[in-house]
Amino acid sequence: MRTNLRGGNEDPGFELFFKTNLEEYTDFPIEFENPLPNWLKGTLIRYGMRSVTIRYDPLRSVTIRYDPLRSVTIRYVPLLHEDGVTPDFSEVEKIEALTRGIDNMNVNIYRFERNESKYDYVVLNDFWKAYTIDPLSLETKSSVTAKVPYIKETSPRFGFLNLLSSAHPLPEEGTSSHLTFLSSVSLVPLVKSTISLVRIHSLHQRELIAKWNVDTVPYMHSFSVTSNFAVLFASPFYVNTLKMVKNAEPFESLDWHGDQPTTVYIVNLKTKELTTLETENMFAMHHVNAFELGNHIVVDVSSYPNPDFVGNLQIDILLDPARRNGFDPHALLKRYVIDMESGLVERTHFDSPINVPFSANLDMPVINENYRHKEYCYTYGIVLKHDNMSLSNIALVKKNMCGDTTKDRSWILKGHYPVEPWFVQRLGSVQEDDGFLFVPIIDGKNQRSYIAMLDAKSMELVNKAYLPTIVPYNLHGRFFEDIV
Repeated sequence: MRTNLRGGNEDPGFELFFKTNLEEYTDFPIEFENPLPNWLKGTLIRYGMRSVTIRYDPLRSVTIRYDPLRSVTIRYVPLLHEDGVTPDFSEVEKIEALTRGIDNMNVNIYRFERNESKYDYVVLNDFWKAYTIDPLSLETKSSVTAKVPYIKETSPRFGFLNLLSSAHPLPEEGTSSHLTFLSSVSLVPLVKSTISLVRIHSLHQRELIAKWNVDTVPYMHSFSVTSNFAVLFASPFYVNTLKMVKNAEPFESLDWHGDQPTTVYIVNLKTKELTTLETENMFAMHHVNAFELGNHIVVDVSSYPNPDFVGNLQIDILLDPARRNGFDPHALLKRYVIDMESGLVERTHFDSPINVPFSANLDMPVINENYRHKEYCYTYGIVLKHDNMSLSNIALVKKNMCGDTTKDRSWILKGHYPVEPWFVQRLGSVQEDDGFLFVPIIDGKNQRSYIAMLDAKSMELVNKAYLPTIVPYNLHGRFFEDIV
């Protein structure tokens, strides 16, 4: 049986995940096969990938200036991109790009309260800069580099780049505020870099909670928040400042240290006190949830032994069956129990049952957001290569985090390629898993995309609606009840 580089006959249509689609539809009605619940109102917004193969993105990186004495001129502005640009920036342009920040905000979408019942919608990446969007048209409105009191603004002149942050800000319990962090890279020898925990009151209003020095800045995609603490796992995946300045390629400027522990930073949100502990050498992209039990903090993460899998998520690898099936994409759900009195960090991992032997390997975790900061039992996510053979064999998984693995469930359909789900709780329900998962899926055989609606209890497909065009691979997203 012959396999070609466009997905092969074992996974027809899988290459559509990574194929550019320029079709756009506005207010196009879609029909679900079955009636939707009357209470279900809102908008699901997903955010997809963007591959940059030219130096300047004319949709965002062009500034037009008019000189009435001469003519109209167009100035292309160098901006940072995760994997660099082709052709390379000049040395001067690299410094400009580092100073201006990134424009490729293709990871997550969020909203911050502006005032009562009104919100600003933003798209985010692992950088401090963000972009506001119109949630109805999805048009980009403006870039925002929020100022934080007591933190110097980015400037090579002052020797700091306020660069890295999180694509996953988290709500602060009992408030309308959110929390995030800012990593500031020092460009001056012998001057330490810093990490700051920041409270987001609104799009432009930020508050510094705590700031501490670090020898090198770690890459952190997400973090955890409980009722009283913020918990950051700083894996030893550090920014190499010399590489950063030389290449202006953020993810090519990270060094992994497999012999070093993971540093755990814990900030008391009330007293602003910082506690620094250590745990095993590990790498995590996504935290699941965290909560407090007495003097203990419980943190659940999708853990990897190293960040090697990140380097394999390249288009040329993903389109080559032999190469994409040759690496291990599996995470392992782990629980870290932090004793705040003794300073000990106890680690355990979750097991998979016989009926779902891969449930503990999920990543892209989502939960019932009403259980954020609370003791909870269920998380949902995806497992690539669930059969340990083909990366394109993707399972949607429900994992019981409370010990009873017989309640683990999965949804698998050969030749159908789902992405991260989103959980919507049934109106009026008090059961944690009583609701629906909404999942964009590509039907590879028929080369069509659809929105699937799964029962979050049973993981059975209960409804779906085909879309008028293919939706390529998309990362995170969110359901907004206020957008109707």
